[in-house]
Amino acid sequence: MLAVRTLWPFHGRAAQLAAIRSALSTGGAVLAGPAGVGKSRLAAEAVGEAGDLVRVLATAAASGIPLGAMAHLLPPHPPEGNMIRWAADALPGRRPLLLVDDAHLLDSASAALVLHLVVSGRARVLATVRSGERAPDAVTALWKDDLLQRIELGPLELEEAGRVLTGALGGEVEGPTVRRLWRAGGGNVLFLRELVLAGESSSALAERHGVWRWQGEISVTTRLRELVEGRIGEITPAEREALEFVAYGEPLAAGLLAGLAPMETVRGLEDRQLVTVSPEDLSVRLAHPLYGEVIRAGCGELRTREVLSRLADAVEAAGSDSGEDALRVAVWRLDSATADDPAPLMRACRTARSRRDLELAVRLGRAALAAGGGVPAGVLLASVLTYSDRYDETEAVLLGLAAEPMDDMTRADFARVHALNLVWGYGRGEEACEVLESAAAAMTEPEPRQGALIIRTAIEHFMGRFSQTRRTIEQVLRMGPPSPAVAIGLAAMEANVLPHEGRGEQALALVDRTLATIGGLPEALPTITMALVVPGAVAAVMTGDLAAAWRYAEIGYRIGEDHGGWSRAVVGAGALRAQVCRLRGQPAEAIRWCRQGLGGLRGRTLHAGPCLAELAHAYALTGDVAAVQATMDLSNELALKVGHQAEFAFRLAEPWVLAARGDVTGAVAAAHGTAEAARDLPAYALFALHDLVRLGAAELVSDRLDRLAGRIGGALAPVFARHARAMGDGGPVPRELDAVSEAFERLGLLLHAAEASAQAARGYRLMGVVRAERAAETRAWALAGRCDGARTPALAGLAVPELTARQREIAHLAASGLSNRDIAERLTLSIRTVANTLVHVYERIGVNRREELGAILRVMNRGAGPGPSPAHGPVARWGDTTRADAPGAPGASA
Repeated sequence: MLAVRTLWPFHGRAAQLAAIRSALSTGGAVLAGPAGVGKSRLAAEAVGEAGDLVRVLATAAASGIPLGAMAHLLPPHPPEGNMIRWAADALPGRRPLLLVDDAHLLDSASAALVLHLVVSGRARVLATVRSGERAPDAVTALWKDDLLQRIELGPLELEEAGRVLTGALGGEVEGPTVRRLWRAGGGNVLFLRELVLAGESSSALAERHGVWRWQGEISVTTRLRELVEGRIGEITPAEREALEFVAYGEPLAAGLLAGLAPMETVRGLEDRQLVTVSPEDLSVRLAHPLYGEVIRAGCGELRTREVLSRLADAVEAAGSDSGEDALRVAVWRLDSATADDPAPLMRACRTARSRRDLELAVRLGRAALAAGGGVPAGVLLASVLTYSDRYDETEAVLLGLAAEPMDDMTRADFARVHALNLVWGYGRGEEACEVLESAAAAMTEPEPRQGALIIRTAIEHFMGRFSQTRRTIEQVLRMGPPSPAVAIGLAAMEANVLPHEGRGEQALALVDRTLATIGGLPEALPTITMALVVPGAVAAVMTGDLAAAWRYAEIGYRIGEDHGGWSRAVVGAGALRAQVCRLRGQPAEAIRWCRQGLGGLRGRTLHAGPCLAELAHAYALTGDVAAVQATMDLSNELALKVGHQAEFAFRLAEPWVLAARGDVTGAVAAAHGTAEAARDLPAYALFALHDLVRLGAAELVSDRLDRLAGRIGGALAPVFARHARAMGDGGPVPRELDAVSEAFERLGLLLHAAEASAQAARGYRLMGVVRAERAAETRAWALAGRCDGARTPALAGLAVPELTARQREIAHLAASGLSNRDIAERLTLSIRTVANTLVHVYERIGVNRREELGAILRVMNRGAGPGPSPAHGPVARWGDTTRADAPGAPGASA
């Protein structure tokens, strides 16, 4: 059974729905918009099941019959006199709510009746009309004469489409899938619904790891084709031919199209709103994306080839040299079976690869090789296959090329693709380095040798050999001035090494400079950009700048979305976003971003490791042991756990996995082991050492954190060190822990802040300072309440501040700004009673002023506090193992 039975627009139309209901409280509204944007469904949702509701559906068939649309409401025989007054008197109810759908199709008498009902106030009216359609004068008077508010309903915006899809599918939808369906449907709710139904029926739209994702081509079902054909209407053979050229070639310059179809025909299509013409460059496009799907579906094989061949001839005759036109011509030649020159196919393949349209790039690469492109075409195809995570196919192509003669540049490309494929697909770093070293030794030209050695630095860095990476960078520089491309590669590798040398701030500056350089280039460099985004995020996290870390993660995610949903970028950026959310105390959001990233993976790869480790880490912070185990099982299936990023991501998750299972002693041992393994890696050691502080073993690490704070720039390391000192050998220093908690909150690390306050509360308890203990405990409870149900050992046992109903009432009024006198007068109490009650409230929850009450009461009203997040189901206690809705768990979508 399909998951989507209906697709309701009001999931994404909350503002419009509120406006309609507000208008109905006075007199009514006219809801206007193009066909298919969801006017009728939104109107139906707005009126709900009102008891005085009267429904009217106007149709073209009844538009020539006086009061034809109202016939079902009226007695069979009209009087001789005033028909409008008679009809108005015949309507049920004293002041009914009249819902008129497609009011632009009303006959003149029915339209006059609606106008009379509004003017006389005898009914509230909600009417829908189609934009651009001629309506009776009495209907247009409803808004032109300001009798009713006209509310415009346009196509869905991207965010609205996301909410609609999420509500319809009953689960989260991957970002690139939302964007793709929104573009294909043109924001039209009706088309969006049909696309989703078509995707489910063909299994192109399916749920993986808790996220819905579209894979494959957009398919046009019979029902969708009929809907679109009805919108297009009757067309002449000349109009169809012109539409075919636009459908296969859009955007087409008007001058180019003039050589293929009469301009008079094109102008007619524009008048009928079947095509649009850009005023900036006079490029012609179809008025809706699905028009192209339907027009192309109506072309047979021979007609398709003819249209594509003529388009290719026309563009080539125009002499365009743009990469965009070269790509289009190559695809047209390929699809029309007229491609016989490998050079344009290879150029088009490179363009498609740079855009990460990898399926198209594979087609073009194979065609170029078949057309006689030789070793260069084969290496190009292999590079596309490895970017597509098709590692075995890459090896097969390379094996067939290995014995062929190559010049230095081709040899460098061959070695680069081979080495990266060995690492990405199989984790064989040593062998990859040998491939590059051997290739570099056989070269005489400096630039290809530099290029090969830069790839070696990337692999050395991946293997965690940062000293060797530094030496190889210096070796490349000694070989001569780098070309611009080599310089960008060197900058990326330098940026990757700097955080692991403790120089996070220098890494951030270098990343920003290099990204600015790339932004000024005519061609996007998605691979290098991702190679900069990761160290940028690492350095930002290490220095405590979570906003900057999120910015880098956003850049990475946009690369994935803008390049055809490139899975490698999406999963990598998902892991970065998840890390930021986890540090912000938002494990539920971290889980969501990890799931988003995992949906696009195909097969086992090292790119899955950090994302799955973050997913396990976030689940552990919610105390969800079943979900953690399911994630670890999934990581064994999908992740190559090699390289320092994956290794330490899992290492840093391990203590919290053990703590979630109730093994705090094991958690301390695991964190200590990670700190030892990262002794020379500041970016990892910093967090491993601080985890020991959070787990109550600060005495093991305070000296090391002090030394790191003097070595690592930024605001975070000093706070970590201060936290360790406040929890040191002599027992907790609660006032210092209060200050640490406030410092964490300023940095945005809310869970860390909650834990520090909870530790302060225990310190005050040991000292017997009850008021301060309550204040710290309440602060910890309130902060934890903002942390998505995070559950850690430091938060165990926090008490919920309890107030009586009268205390809550007085506290709320005080927090709203009322004085004691105002409260006393409102509740008929004495001022003394109000004052004494507030003193008890302050003592109970540990605050001192009215200004502090508001935040605490808001959390209490939400019922928040340390415990399960509603998004993760009922978890009765910290360390519970009852979850079953995780990736790979029984009953879950894995």
